[in-house]
Formats: sequence, structure tokens, C-alpha cells
Amino acid sequence: MEPRFGIVAMLDALGVSNYSTQAAIDFSEQRNELIKNLEEQAPNTEKLFDAIYTQEIIDQIISNPGCPPKKNIFPKIEKAVFGDTIILCWPITPESETSREVKTWKVFPYIAILLRNIIISGLERGILFRGSISIGEYACEENTFLGPAITDAYAWSEEADWFGVILTPHCQIYLTYLLENEAEKETISKVEPTMKFENALCVKYCVPLHQGSKELFALSWPLPFLNTGHGSGKSGLVLLANLLLNKSIPKGTESKYENSINFFKWFEKEKYSELRDKFEKSRLSHLEKMAQIRAQMERDRTPKSCEQRTSKESND
Repeated sequence: MEPRFGIVAMLDALGVSNYSTQAAIDFSEQRNELIKNLEEQAPNTEKLFDAIYTQEIIDQIISNPGCPPKKNIFPKIEKAVFGDTIILCWPITPESETSREVKTWKVFPYIAILLRNIIISGLERGILFRGSISIGEYACEENTFLGPAITDAYAWSEEADWFGVILTPHCQIYLTYLLENEAEKETISKVEPTMKFENALCVKYCVPLHQGSKELFALSWPLPFLNTGHGSGKSGLVLLANLLLNKSIPKGTESKYENSINFFKWFEKEKYSELRDKFEKSRLSHLEKMAQIRAQMERDRTPKSCEQRTSKESND
């Protein structure tokens, strides 16, 4: 087995143990379609990562001409499937002048986006995923994954009494350490990555567990529903409910649905308006900067006035 360090996600499909034989067959087909969809989405996530950091490379070249820019390569996904469980791993290796820690911080938001999309794709296929994300060491060989990060993800993947994905306490501590430690060394910004991380991708929430509750980071999976609903004038909660109507709710599992819907309502009430305001301010600021750049380009292209030319000729 080969040792790795990376980001690990473990996803468990809820309710599969109660399926009939035909329902299990249908689930297997839907799961395979979802994994195929995941493989198709992965390159798009990589392109998004590359597009964002192309600007970073440009900034590096401008600020340090003659110095080779830092290179960031998005890690290739490693996966394994066991019944109703999917294990996804992204090995992190340092490149050029980028340390393993900094790369982990840079890569994490895009993995969070991909996992959020998996939750949505699962709901559209009638599969409710509950899981967790960890960061750390592991070892793998074909479909075998072992090690501390795998154990950590497994231990927390079935703890929450809902559908959704949480960050394990270890993962949360690790990311907090990166933000504080690497920002102090000025290798990452405290502002932009935090805006990407908190609320838009992950949010702190008192997560209901099988025994009690605990404040943890959870993926902000309600956001796409609310964005779609806002754009169409429909309720995001109604869009979610439409996907849940055909799901049976075996006795004893109703709390998972209730807790998930409560999280959805809380996110809409407490976070969504704030996110929309931030996005609108960011969009307007971006448009203003683009307008300033265009205006400067126009000034640079405009021929000098007759008065300016005459003054220059007199001086000559």
C-alpha cells in the first residue's frame, strides 16, 4: 500500500438496509449513474480551480517579473465503493514553492463544491447522503483504503441524525490551524479564503447527532436550492420537498428528515440573505473595477488633443 496525505470524504446512502431486492437493484443503478456523473464533474472542478488560479499566476508574474510563478495542480480523485458507502480521496502533494498546507487550503473549497453537488445529484436520484470530511494521512491500494483519515471520516460519517455532510472535529481544527498559521506567514489571505469557506461552502451549526448535538461545520447544501428558487420565484424548500415526496420514511427514521429540513430553514433565515448581499456587493465591486480598467484602456487609446500636440511641438 502507498502512503498518502489528503482530503477524505465518506458518504453513506440512507435507508438502503430497508430496500426490497428490486429497490436495491434500482439503487445500484442510480448510484452507478451518480458516480459516472461525479467523474464527469471532476474535470469541471479542476477547470474552475485552474481558472481562478490563472489570475493568481498573472499577479505573481506582475509582482515578481523574472521569477517562475507558483504552480498549483488539482489532485486527481481516488474512490472506492462498498455497498451503500462511497469513499473519495484527494491526495495532496506540495509543488514548486507551494507547501502541502497551503495547497490543502487552496484545494478544499473546490472539493466542498464538488461534494455539495454530489448531495444535490443524490437527492435528484432519490439517494440521501450522510457523510463526513477528514484531512490527514491514509494508505491505499486499488479499492482498499486504510489509515487515520479514513478512520476519522468513518467514525463521524454516520453520527449525524440527518442527511448532509459534516467536517469532522479533526478536519475543523486542521483548517483553523491553516488559516491562523499560514495567514500569519502571509502565505494565504485571511479575507478571501474565509469568505469562500464560511457560509457559502460550510457553515457552523449545532448538528443533531444520534446522542445529543455538537457544533460542527456542515456543507451548505441548501444554497443551490435557494439560488434556483430565487431565480425562478419559487420556494427553495418546495423544490427540496418535491424531491423527497417519493421517498418512504420508515418508522424511526423521521427525525433524519425533520432535522435536515430544520437545517434548510435555518440556513435560509440566518445565512442566505447575508450571502446574497455579499455576492451583490462583490459583483458590483467587480463591475466597477472592470469599468475603471476599460476607461483607462480607452484613455490610453484616445489620440492626444490638438492643444496637447501644439504644446508638445512648441516645446520641441
